[in-house]
Amino acid sequence: GTKRISVIMPAYNAEKHIADAIESVLGQTYPDFELLVVCDVSTDSTEDIIKAYAARDDRVRLLYNVHLKGVGGALNTGLENASGKYIARVDADDINRPYRFEKQFEFLDRHPEIFLLGGGYAPFNEKGHRIDLFHPTSSVEIAWKFISNTYFAHPTVMFRREVFETLGGYPHVEAEDFGYFSRVVRRYKCTNLPIILIDYRESLSNRSLVYADQVVESVKAQCLDNFKYYVGDMSHAELFYRFQNRNVLKLRHLPTLVMLNRKIISKIRSDYGLSRNDRSLRQLRLVILRDYFRKSVMSYFKLDPKVPFLRAKSILKRAFPFFRRRG
Repeated sequence: GTKRISVIMPAYNAEKHIADAIESVLGQTYPDFELLVVCDVSTDSTEDIIKAYAARDDRVRLLYNVHLKGVGGALNTGLENASGKYIARVDADDINRPYRFEKQFEFLDRHPEIFLLGGGYAPFNEKGHRIDLFHPTSSVEIAWKFISNTYFAHPTVMFRREVFETLGGYPHVEAEDFGYFSRVVRRYKCTNLPIILIDYRESLSNRSLVYADQVVESVKAQCLDNFKYYVGDMSHAELFYRFQNRNVLKLRHLPTLVMLNRKIISKIRSDYGLSRNDRSLRQLRLVILRDYFRKSVMSYFKLDPKVPFLRAKSILKRAFPFFRRRG
């Protein structure tokens, strides 16, 4: 019969890690799913590995990308063949934590107002794990932040089938996730679970690294589109992008940014049908106030936002013995 979750895994020359990725899906504590592995013109043994799993477990199906080569085309092939109530996105080289589907399924079942759900992820490479990463949980904060960048880890998302039925598939752009989810957050409330759902493998072959320049251009184009949607025109788009994505705020620009953010909050409130004094909007205003202060200080002192907090902390320890851990 029809499975509750359709899991879509694009796979291109993934022979090195795809077995581990598939095993992490088949080992989920929530078993009612189909795994659609979309082979995207692979030239190694990826296809043979998928066939072997499909022969052993009837939840695994091998599909071939019928669209333009790339992640977007492979995902759209999967979406067109998916039958589940929920759609889960996975990568062919990541490890899904065993509880991932169970946690996401339970949350979406309990919260019918949420249409897309992401979560935290633990980046790792051959040197080991880095620090765990999390995205905001507030729907309105996500919508506000989404103007200039994506705030879902793509291989952690699970969304309702209605999203695909209403909005169609992924766009054919380099930043396909940012493009698609930008449309989703305009229409639907979304959130992130504050727990780690996957171990995210970092490698030099990650598409975001191989095609970095094209991804940057794709992101910038989507930023401009988002800004126009929320503000209504393109005036001050560059100023807002530098504030939100580059941590730059000159005090002389503060009145303009206040005006822009009022327009954006009004649009989010209208899209989500919220009252003017909704608690989530009050929290968003506090987030923005904090950003005004933090980014104006960073700009004034010409601080580099890329310098990690831990490095700043180590400088403090050297400068002030009080911060050193006592033996």
